Amino acid sequence: MSKPEERPAAHNPMRRVLGNFGLLVRGRGIGALMALAATALMARALGPVEFGLVILIHTYVMLIRGLLNFKQFLAIVRYGVPPLDAGDTRTLQRLISICRRVDRYTCITATVLALILAPLIGPRMGMDQDHVILLTAYCLVLLTTGNRTDTGVLRLFDQFDILGRQMTIGPIIRFFGVVIAWWLGSPFPVYVAIMAFSYGAENVYLSWCGRREFRRHIGDAPEDEKSGDASMAEFSGLRHFLWITYWQSNVDLIPKHGSIMLAGYLLGPADAGLLRLARQFSTMLSKPAGMIRQVVFPDLTRSWIQGSSDFKLVVYRTALLAGGLGLFFVSAGYFFGGALLGALIGQEFVAAAPVLTLLLLASTFDLTASSLRSAAYAIGHAGKVLRLYIVSAIIYVTLFIVLTLQVGLIGAGLAACAAALLRPLTMAVIISKSMRSRTI
Repeated sequence: MSKPEERPAAHNPMRRVLGNFGLLVRGRGIGALMALAATALMARALGPVEFGLVILIHTYVMLIRGLLNFKQFLAIVRYGVPPLDAGDTRTLQRLISICRRVDRYTCITATVLALILAPLIGPRMGMDQDHVILLTAYCLVLLTTGNRTDTGVLRLFDQFDILGRQMTIGPIIRFFGVVIAWWLGSPFPVYVAIMAFSYGAENVYLSWCGRREFRRHIGDAPEDEKSGDASMAEFSGLRHFLWITYWQSNVDLIPKHGSIMLAGYLLGPADAGLLRLARQFSTMLSKPAGMIRQVVFPDLTRSWIQGSSDFKLVVYRTALLAGGLGLFFVSAGYFFGGALLGALIGQEFVAAAPVLTLLLLASTFDLTASSLRSAAYAIGHAGKVLRLYIVSAIIYVTLFIVLTLQVGLIGAGLAACAAALLRPLTMAVIISKSMRSRTI
């Protein structure tokens, strides 16, 4: 175990947050550029319809895995920080053993479920028999996704440099694979195989790093005390926390992957591809939102438990910095989005420019809300956050269907903005009330 002076609490929390965020941004920045280049080249090589089919195949697999994601990495941070600071290795071993068990069950279940549903869902997304076969084969990559616990271990021990590197692996493989396929004039199935291989490779790397850090910092339990019999009852509130984060994960899927599948069903593969393309560009903001939640959650959890005044500093300063950064990208998208899409991909994809600007604005709201959401989790209001996101998701789906059928693809962007604005405003009120009640 690390010495007290080496632990996260020993450093300035805001400096820690920015430092860890920098490590992730560096990896995500490289990965985002590679992913964007690969997506643009693949769209140019395949055209709107086949590009949309590749996106629907990948999105289907991601959606199924997301439906069985309990986000154990959040539980490892939430319940692992106190025993880590206390040097209690035994408790950490048992906590991680429980989360690994959840990983195994959900990974296998997701693979089986995806294989069963593929022949039913594929034709509804405009896929023929050959496409359905590819979709079914793609589902096997889910066997590599049992690494949510490994993510938590890396976060717990502050290994954000490893997480940053992991973010570059899949996009780099995808980029060079697409370049080779484009150069050789490869057919549609080759692009599907490239997507599957790159996704599986980044998952395998993450699992290997997580287990390596576990052995380095914790190690296996002694032979006379196996941690395999650990139960959730040993950790007060763990089962409830996992259920909350599970449903939160499902709600998060609606705009991320559910919207792509819904667009494919309502508008067809071509428009689904355009929406995914706009989302690919908007990940310049949506991905940092997730990274902010990763880096601030351990420090916010520690600050709240210790009653530190750093809690308020980290929450609100991070939110303001994130919101300002987001508005810069919204302005750039408004003035240059169409020209960028036309130059990089082709004129047939310029139709995604208006929805791109709206998705950037929605992502700015999410970027502002990222530290607020982690703060609410640290305080113990995960249930309230879940209810808020459920309401937001209902608003989003309702507006998505109504507006998309009325005004086309731009309706997806309008729906995203309306739903996203609700979240930071409400969470700011929840956190403010909790902080006032604690000082009374």
